[in-house]
Amino acid sequence: MQLFFILKGRWIWFLFLFFVLISAEKLFSQRTWSFVLHGGITANMPLPLTIKQRAYPDIYIKQAKYYSEPLKSPYYWDWRFAKWIGRHAIEFEAIHHKLYLKTKHPDIQRFGISHGFNMLTINYARKLRYFIFRNGVGSVLLHPESTIRNKVYPEGPGFDIKGYRLRGLVFHTALSKQIPILRKRLFINTELKASFAKANAPIVDGIAKVNAIVFQGIFGLGVNFAGDSKRKAK
Repeated sequence: MQLFFILKGRWIWFLFLFFVLISAEKLFSQRTWSFVLHGGITANMPLPLTIKQRAYPDIYIKQAKYYSEPLKSPYYWDWRFAKWIGRHAIEFEAIHHKLYLKTKHPDIQRFGISHGFNMLTINYARKLRYFIFRNGVGSVLLHPESTIRNKVYPEGPGFDIKGYRLRGLVFHTALSKQIPILRKRLFINTELKASFAKANAPIVDGIAKVNAIVFQGIFGLGVNFAGDSKRKAK
């Protein structure tokens, strides 16, 4: 929990670390970049949800169930930039996920995070013989919507800057398979991913402590660019 509070709101350090790493001399000696954009399907594990609201007793749901509707607007998406050094890579990844509370409670008229439960991470990836294995750590950019005890959280439209809150900590692990096409410049990426996240979503006069474990099956198209000229010369 102490680590959670230390990292909350400090996402800029992850971006700073990313740009420091890519500016290192060794990285620029092998200029191999990639970008990939995915769609996919998701499943959420039932986990505890705690809602703390001033002047009211806490609401505790031991196994809060969520649905996500990844194939309905606003859609699930995942995009990733990577800087490859041989078989290793440093990456920045953004995942747009959605959570809608399915479990009923008399004091909760609506609870959702649909624009969304965005997971931003810095990853380390390694190419194995047939697959790519990656781990990432970062923060959660939330756009919550709720009506609790008939108190409506004052949300804005889906892409309003004020509606977003950077709260929480996320870790994910993934295994992917790339299929090269068009002389390896383009590739198809298939991937299985599990994300583990904690976040405090603001509500009227309080917070909702959200826990999430999200399983994702994703499929996308990627591109390799700015190839390693030194290695080609050899």
